[in-house]
Amino acid sequence: MAQNSGRKRRGTPEERHTAAAKYQESVGRLQRIAYWNVRSTIAALCVFLGLVAVVSLSRGQSDGARLLPSLANVVGGVCGVGVYLSRSRPRLNLWLLLTAVAFTALGLAGLAIVAGNSS
Repeated sequence: MAQNSGRKRRGTPEERHTAAAKYQESVGRLQRIAYWNVRSTIAALCVFLGLVAVVSLSRGQSDGARLLPSLANVVGGVCGVGVYLSRSRPRLNLWLLLTAVAFTALGLAGLAIVAGNSS
């Protein structure tokens, strides 16, 4: 009698292949959803900082040296909104996200430099 390795293969090779394909598809879907959640969170942060800059501009608190960094934050927020509107176009979505992050980072860095020089 042949020695049994303790593991039995269940199903035909086609069934195992189908099960593996379903598993890979579900993992891929989970990764796409996770990446979209990260991207949308980053875009939401850019939109929030852009809204704060708009409020600051409308109240007249962003004048002089704070004007350009605040405008950069506003542009970053607008690009962040574009991320949500361009979900069906992945390449445009990625470029809008990168642009939103770049403008928001430049705006925050500019505001930090202005705050450091004014004190």
